[in-house]
Amino acid sequence: MPPEHQLIAHIEVPFADVSAASLTFRPDAPPMPVLDRMDRDAGPLRLSLRLLGASHQAVVATPDGFIAETLAYRTNLGPDLPEAFTQRVGAWRHRYECTVETLTVPELRRRVRELRDRAVQRTAEPDLLVGLFGGDPDALTALEVTGTEPLSWRTVHTYPQYGEVVTTVSRVVPVS
Repeated sequence: MPPEHQLIAHIEVPFADVSAASLTFRPDAPPMPVLDRMDRDAGPLRLSLRLLGASHQAVVATPDGFIAETLAYRTNLGPDLPEAFTQRVGAWRHRYECTVETLTVPELRRRVRELRDRAVQRTAEPDLLVGLFGGDPDALTALEVTGTEPLSWRTVHTYPQYGEVVTTVSRVVPVS
């Protein structure tokens, strides 16, 4: 990782008043404007985790083509937040799972604090990027590479005005 890359990105865009119910998951969304990103290699795969405002886009380059997942608030699309999704590209299978939790204010703040604290520890957590948004200290998006065999990642999106935490867990594995 380049030394200038920061693991906590202070985003200059205001926090948008959205909730889990307003998010849309798309496996075929075009590339979107990126505020920050984290790229990792895992064998023949190349993962790009992209911070998009209060949203994320993951793009995996495989020898057989691209796998993508985008979770975002999109004004031109209706909300659609599936609990699970699977797609196949050539010899690779992508599995996405999503959970939505409603927490009390103290529980939400504890989760946010844990993610922020982990991101500050640069050497201990080189595969965690946290985006903080103006206007609410508990509004964040966290992107984390959780493994390379198989390639896996997790995202966390917090919506403090609703006490919601949206967590996605994804992985790409070879088809056996």
